[in-house]
Amino acid sequence: MVILTFVWSRYQELSEGQGAESAEVIQTEVLSAALSSQGEAPLTKVKLSSSRYQIWEDCMMIDHRGNDGDSFHIQASHGREEIRIYFVDAPESAARSYRDGNTNHARIAQQGAAMGGLNQAQTTEVGTAAKLFVKQLLAGKRFTVVTSGERVYNSHRKYAFVIVDWKGQPHYLHELLVVHGLGRIHTKPVNLPDNTTASKQKQHLRNLETYAKRMRYGAWAIVGK
Repeated sequence: MVILTFVWSRYQELSEGQGAESAEVIQTEVLSAALSSQGEAPLTKVKLSSSRYQIWEDCMMIDHRGNDGDSFHIQASHGREEIRIYFVDAPESAARSYRDGNTNHARIAQQGAAMGGLNQAQTTEVGTAAKLFVKQLLAGKRFTVVTSGERVYNSHRKYAFVIVDWKGQPHYLHELLVVHGLGRIHTKPVNLPDNTTASKQKQHLRNLETYAKRMRYGAWAIVGK
């Protein structure tokens, strides 16, 4: 209910200043948030048995303009980090043009195509919903990060698994994004912290995506509109 109330208030704020078409798309945030009372999906049980990973417990999200659905800044016990979750790419939350003349429009088009053929506006609204969903899960709460320390394209960001509380049980954030229809199966795959192979995890994510499609959650609620 907390997530639903927050996102519904966000929907009302945005819909007042935008056209009817955009307001209709923003309702996907409400659909995504309401999942806590609509059915179950076979999420992976978290087991931390692999010796290849570092485990950062009691992490907290840092409020930062660069945070989005799959990449965000955290405070760990050893200091600040920016992490990028494995396996899943949440859509961009806005179409942008950069000083060097480039844009993120091609990336948005790829994301929309992977999530049922959404147009740019629909894709960025799903990205906004993903960003809000993750913020509600993590902001002001403690969570666990599991990482090998591998950097994203030699940047300061590090690939990681994020383990959050979902209905009283620890679950992987990347799986929650897929099953809520808020991210495509994309980017860096790796074996899970319990040594489940990356290929087996990708198949499981495809099953979760099929579930999200069938239930018409997140992006899959607006496909064809």
